[in-house]
Amino acid sequence: MRAWVEVNTENLKFNISQLRKMANNREILGVVKANAYGLGAVEVSKILKDAGVHFFGVANFEEALELRNAKIEEKILVLGASFEEDYIEAQKQKDIHLSISSFETLEFIKNNNLSVPFQLKVDTGMTRLGFNLNEIKQAITFCKNNNLNLKGIFSHLSDAAPITDSSYSFTLEQINKFKDACLDCNLEYIHISNSAGMTNFSEYIVGNLARAGLGMYGFSGDKKDPRLLNVFTIKTKIIHIKKASKDSFVSYGRYYKLKTNETYAILPMGYADGMKKYLSKGGYVLVNNIKCEIIGNICMDMTMIKIPSEFVNSIKIGDEVTVINRDIIDSLNIPELCTWDIMTSLGRRVKRIFV
Repeated sequence: MRAWVEVNTENLKFNISQLRKMANNREILGVVKANAYGLGAVEVSKILKDAGVHFFGVANFEEALELRNAKIEEKILVLGASFEEDYIEAQKQKDIHLSISSFETLEFIKNNNLSVPFQLKVDTGMTRLGFNLNEIKQAITFCKNNNLNLKGIFSHLSDAAPITDSSYSFTLEQINKFKDACLDCNLEYIHISNSAGMTNFSEYIVGNLARAGLGMYGFSGDKKDPRLLNVFTIKTKIIHIKKASKDSFVSYGRYYKLKTNETYAILPMGYADGMKKYLSKGGYVLVNNIKCEIIGNICMDMTMIKIPSEFVNSIKIGDEVTVINRDIIDSLNIPELCTWDIMTSLGRRVKRIFV
């Protein structure tokens, strides 16, 4: 096996229980969009079911159908926008909630006599999808007057991690705007808290639902949360070892020069497998718990690492390599670093193993 990611199912269940406590025992919606952040949407959803999660969030209607086709029957919320044909197709499904951000879509549902369940999204500061704050009361009234199948209202926190003075005040402002928007709306689901909302603003959670995404895997933003556990570890094995016969550059672009007699190893995974190219400058891996610097530009299918001189005789071809885990991500000082980016970039050549 050239590259794989180990998913610790017990740690995932533990993190769900911890997030539920942070959310003051509110219902948890497990966000499994983008193939559960790269780890496997169907498999992760089944684990979350065992942990008491019975509502899932996806990015689009196709992802919702993937869960349905895998016989996952829990409620699903499509968090992103949908096309008109998706609303028509959703009529054939049970408990797939679509998100609505415009009056045009509400008119389409009304004019086509659709009974599909949906939730209204309100823009409190993300400035992406959602009704404007001055529109949301009118939208709720329109739904009720026309007996549309409105199930909930939600918004999204845009800057809840990491916490700075500015992000703290902005997030509280978002929460207060949402409180005003859903005041007396009397809907089945009301939610704004994402993972960072739970880990950093638990005392301010609004509504009866909280959405767990990256927090399920032990993070608050790009930093590990000490209350949570590591869930995924990306691994590979050394496939080749070389010694530089003279001072020479390694890999594309010739930005890294090896010195004569320096020993380095080649790993059989690259950016096509999820090794982000920005890890070329400041990244490292662990071989037998030995820290080995990534050198040269990461290639599509290979990555080079330098073996410290004192460990040249301790590392051999076939040794297991820890490429990415929570502690490695937490320790990196790379401006472009993004945990979501690393996870969702895991290629299909990386085998998913649930342990």
